[in-house]
Parts: sequence; C-alpha cells; structure tokens
Amino acid sequence: MKKNILTLIIVLISISSFAQKLKIDKGEIKLDDKTIGYIEGKKPVFKIYSLDKSYVITAELKDAPNAPSMTLPWIEIKDEATGKSNELEFKNKSRKFSAFNYDRSIVYELMDRNLVTAEGLNKETTESFINGESAGIAKKRLGDQSVINNASAIADTHQLAIDDAGTIYSIKAQNPDPLDKRIGYIRMTSPSTNGELMYEIMDLDNYKIATWYAKAAMVSGYDKFLNQELITFDNKVFKATFDNRGNPIGYRMSKDITAMNIVRVLVGNGYTLGSQYLENRK
Repeated sequence: MKKNILTLIIVLISISSFAQKLKIDKGEIKLDDKTIGYIEGKKPVFKIYSLDKSYVITAELKDAPNAPSMTLPWIEIKDEATGKSNELEFKNKSRKFSAFNYDRSIVYELMDRNLVTAEGLNKETTESFINGESAGIAKKRLGDQSVINNASAIADTHQLAIDDAGTIYSIKAQNPDPLDKRIGYIRMTSPSTNGELMYEIMDLDNYKIATWYAKAAMVSGYDKFLNQELITFDNKVFKATFDNRGNPIGYRMSKDITAMNIVRVLVGNGYTLGSQYLENRK
C-alpha cells in the first residue's frame, strides 16, 4: 500500500512539473502546449491579453539609474482600461528569470502570484492586485529622484577630482593659498572588518567625515545594514553606487569610479570637506 501511495505521489509531481512548462510561441502564451493567452511587444514594454482578448494589461520593466550590476528590474503592471498600476519584483529569479526571455520571465512571475493561471490572465486577481496597496518599489529603488538629481548637479559645480594618492580636489576649495584646491582625502580598505570593501573620507584635518560600505555593514547608532551606502559623522546615510569599470587592468585611485561616486554624493549633499568640520566635533 505504501509503495502504491509513493508511486502516486511521484506521478502527481511529474504531472505537475510537466504542466508548468511555459513557452512563448509567436506571441502565444502556452502552458503545457495549450494556448492560454497572448503577449506582444519587446523590452521594456509588453502587452498581455486574455485568451479571448477581452482583457489586456501592460507589463513594463523598470530600472533605477546607475543601479548596481546584476540588479534585476522590477515590473509595473498597468490596467489598459483604467490606467491604474502597481509594481512587483522578480521573487524567483534563480529559476525563472532570463535576460534572454523577458516575456517568459514576466509571465512566470505573474503565474507565481496567480495573476496568470492555467486558464490564462486572471482578471479578478489582477484587478485586485492593481487596485490594492501600492508596493512602493519605485520609491524604494529610486528614492527621491529630485533630491538625487539636485545633489548630482551640485557635485558637478565643484569639478571634483581624485589623484592616485587619494587626495580630493575641488575648484571651490577655500584654502589660504588660492592655488591649493585640496578639500580632503579618501582611502580604500579591502576587505574591512566585516570582510567587504570599505572607503573612508577625511577632511583636510584628517577627521573622518564619512565611511562607505559595500555590503552588510552594521555601525553604532544605525539599526540597518549598510549596502553600497555611506554614513557620515553626524549619522546621515546616503546611497553611493559601486562601479568597478574604472580599473580593468591594475588599480589606480584616480580611475576608481566608486571612489568618485562616493565623493560626489558626499559633496552634493553639503559635505564640502576642507577644514570646516573641526568645530562640529568639539
């Protein structure tokens, strides 16, 4: 009897796995070779139709500017009739996400959330999702984009530069010697005490102004992990993207894009370095 039950379980698992074979064939969404709907378009915007084409949604892939490498996009699902939308992330990326088959990846994700079933696009579930509480993914990924853009514009006015010794220069430096354009220093530690990349930024008096952590860092006074973020001496936290493209052969601080990203974010948010922070530490 036990043997028969085990055999039945194996058969059911096999049938279930076979039924989940999804493919896109000339715009037809097929599950186990049965057409359940239609999809058209190309990255980043796809339209998904119910089997009778009476209901249609738009699935648009969204990316944050300068997102860390290997970061997957998120999906904005919009009701074509009402214009309302909500967002979702790829939650099963290891098995179902493919950069070569975005359309199939999106449908897989909708299936995982019961927005697409074996009968096709589920209008009731999809409308409930779209009209439900906002997932807030764009806000989480992008932050306040106007603030980010403003900080970048401010950093541009400083015409920042870093030499191979880690000295930071700005055209707006206010030193006794007008030809002295130094405003501070940056140094890189790899690995840091938590085993990940770390940068420290000092003013001209060698007071630490901020520390940037690549991944999973915990610091006193802040109750979250720091991932590609810098924390200042007054406990403000800013995002600064890791980018290793500047040094394909050999390392030079002057070519370190991550270091420049960190300094630009710091200066853009009002930390102009120099010697002015000594009074703040008394």
